[in-house]
Amino acid sequence: MVGGFDWPVVARESELAEIEQCTAMRMGALLVGAPGVGKSRLLEAAVERAARTGARVLRPEELDKFQAQTPRHRTQARPQPIVIALDDVHLADRVAFESAHRMAHSGRALLLATTEPGAALPDELRRLLVGGRMRRLAVEALNRSGAARMLSTRLAGPVAVDSAERFWELSHGYPLVLRELVDQGLADGTLRQAGGFWHWSGFGGTPSGRLVDLVDLMLGDLDANERELVNMLGLAGTLEAGLSVVTESGDAAESLNRRGLVVARRSGLRLTLRLTHPLCEAVIAATLPELTARRLRVRIADAIERTGARRPNDAARVVRLRLGTRRPPGPDNARKAAVDALRARDYPLAELLCRSVPAEDTDDRLLATLGEALAGQRRHIEAEACLSSVPQLAAVPRARALNLAFGLGRLAEAEAVAGRDQGVRALVRLFKDRIAEARELADSAVDAVPALSALLHHESGDGERALAVLRRGLPALSGLRDGDRHDTGLCAADLLEHHFLTGWITLDTQGPAAIEAAPAGLRERAADGDPRARMFVDLIEARILRLTGRTGRAVEALRRAAAHRGPVEWLAPRPWRIAQLAGAVAESGDAREAASLLEQAREAEREERQHPLTADAMALEAALVTAWLGDRRGAARQALETAGRALAAGRRHQGLAALHLAARAGQARGALVLWRARHEGVSAVDDVRLQHVLSLADDDGRSLDAVSLRFAAMGLLPLAAEAAAAARRAHETSDDHRAARASRATSAELLSRCGAALPEWAPAADGRGPRGRPRSRAALTLREREIATLAVSLSNQEIADRLGLSVRTVENHLYRAYGKLAVTTRTDLAPRLGVAPARRTRIA
Repeated sequence: MVGGFDWPVVARESELAEIEQCTAMRMGALLVGAPGVGKSRLLEAAVERAARTGARVLRPEELDKFQAQTPRHRTQARPQPIVIALDDVHLADRVAFESAHRMAHSGRALLLATTEPGAALPDELRRLLVGGRMRRLAVEALNRSGAARMLSTRLAGPVAVDSAERFWELSHGYPLVLRELVDQGLADGTLRQAGGFWHWSGFGGTPSGRLVDLVDLMLGDLDANERELVNMLGLAGTLEAGLSVVTESGDAAESLNRRGLVVARRSGLRLTLRLTHPLCEAVIAATLPELTARRLRVRIADAIERTGARRPNDAARVVRLRLGTRRPPGPDNARKAAVDALRARDYPLAELLCRSVPAEDTDDRLLATLGEALAGQRRHIEAEACLSSVPQLAAVPRARALNLAFGLGRLAEAEAVAGRDQGVRALVRLFKDRIAEARELADSAVDAVPALSALLHHESGDGERALAVLRRGLPALSGLRDGDRHDTGLCAADLLEHHFLTGWITLDTQGPAAIEAAPAGLRERAADGDPRARMFVDLIEARILRLTGRTGRAVEALRRAAAHRGPVEWLAPRPWRIAQLAGAVAESGDAREAASLLEQAREAEREERQHPLTADAMALEAALVTAWLGDRRGAARQALETAGRALAAGRRHQGLAALHLAARAGQARGALVLWRARHEGVSAVDDVRLQHVLSLADDDGRSLDAVSLRFAAMGLLPLAAEAAAAARRAHETSDDHRAARASRATSAELLSRCGAALPEWAPAADGRGPRGRPRSRAALTLREREIATLAVSLSNQEIADRLGLSVRTVENHLYRAYGKLAVTTRTDLAPRLGVAPARRTRIA
């Protein structure tokens, strides 16, 4: 039963390694972290490790007894090392602390302790820090990856990416908060397992007493004014600093901000306040007395209206607050607020407002708004019923055609409904994988659909023309805000897509050296709280990070992007986003989670229709995961199949990307034959990719050296290092040892610059190792790779305990992995698997 497991210590390898390094140097460690960050549990894990290495662990209550029993003169040649564990040392009993200090100061013991930031430490402890007897180590909250690992380990199964993001958003990676949220979710049934994954619908209902106590602990003592402002922020989420309810509480706001309970964020001239801990916001909103909540909602709504409700979502905010007081808006206000909520992508609120209008006051525009709100919630059949009842409105055919195409898959009907809307018709042809026809239609309406026209030119192999189309279309889009519509039909949503594709295509044609971050327009909208803009920013920046070898940071961005749940996306559908996360996780070394994420991507694909372009992009990520799982041959086969489909449809850019992956996985000659049989001539980054395929097929060391230089100039350092490594192998095969040494040095230097590692699965050009020896090693299974990776740092017993297996089973898997990897000892595993061994030291 899940509830019977202890909470694990995961994603703390670096902290534990630092503590072990301290103890190896005969130093103690002071773990400093905020309440709930997990420092106490980390201390327990550290002393458990120390005990396993032979140290004696003493608690405060054991110190006097130990000293009384210890003889004055030791006769042991090498006395047993001693570790003293003191949790919350700033609150420790004075007598116990003085005993611990004497032993640590004399060198008889090492002191491992915890404390909070800013806590008043005893002078003796400060002297231990200054004198080098202890080192201060910061304990931070878990990042998204660490929290996901903790959840999946605790629940003994993978957690869906959107559920993991909900947990992280409420906990901000604090293990104590994660534990309480999971326990409440299991108790109230909102956290349940389905289809092999754990799903959590989010915080709701009445919070448990432990959660309420935890929030009280986070907030601490508040005076009346501070409590009033905290309660308003709990109800409203964010408040502008210029609202009267904030200015009237100026001293309270400053005090809360100074103590870290309220965070102030600036976007342009706008300064907003929000509670630092999202859990506080959720618990306060759920537990405020009804009359207090009613009074504060009215007060906030009145303050927003007094400012003129100028901001795009102000009308929806006011109505939402007044609905909380059980005061429905009148028909006119409901219509206006429904449109406002639709622009803010708050589709449930838009639906609620539309349905609050009495039947006698309902008109065609309201039905059209309701239809778009239903489509935004993926209720496509209901949306079609609404939209088809008001076909005479100018904006309805486009919305209805998109709902038919993306939501219902009725492409022929969608194209018929679109009529003369060439942009929608081009999208339908994209879904049919008729790229040339889609490009022709988009070009004929390029002023209305510059993003789609650019994407189609890019995929057809002409990245430079794609960028030219985007540059030409930018003036018409600049300055558009939510609700605005250009006379060509362009709106603010088109501006987001324009910015996204500008960044994406620039990366694909010129490399990361040409772009440092997502376009400023996207980042501004993301900072204003636009969730779709945030998703686009994460996708671009994750791509930059992956191309430059910083996969750990890319995974963090992609976890947030993959969790985004809005309307069905034609440009960045959710299955493709989850598949990108799987690829990045595989590149970071966790092939097991990558395989689980691919399953989630396939499940999402059954719920959300994709066009062949994004479906094959997902297939390429799956091939990459297959390679990292050790099945190089299977990865090459998948990549070649994808290339065949893409090239047949006229998607030259994607076809070459697939052939490049196949060549890197060992099928360079097959990839080259397929390319030559189809097309000739490419541009920009694709040109160097093609040269890489040619060089691998010819096993040409000098050509591979040139490819490495070109990749490096574009900022593609991991690929540059990989090409240099292949050049080294080619030079060794031809007995050019001087060139081989130079290529090896180049590869090492490039890897050190980007902090990446060579993919273990990337072979020499013809699948042969140095000096032409065949690489006959079979692929590891998922379980064999998992156990072999753990064996780099853990004993067989520790692996068995962690995975719930018998030691004999672990030994059998490890024996087979040794044979496939052609190694005989544990020390050989790390370089063969491409992982770094954790430093395991015994306390001297």
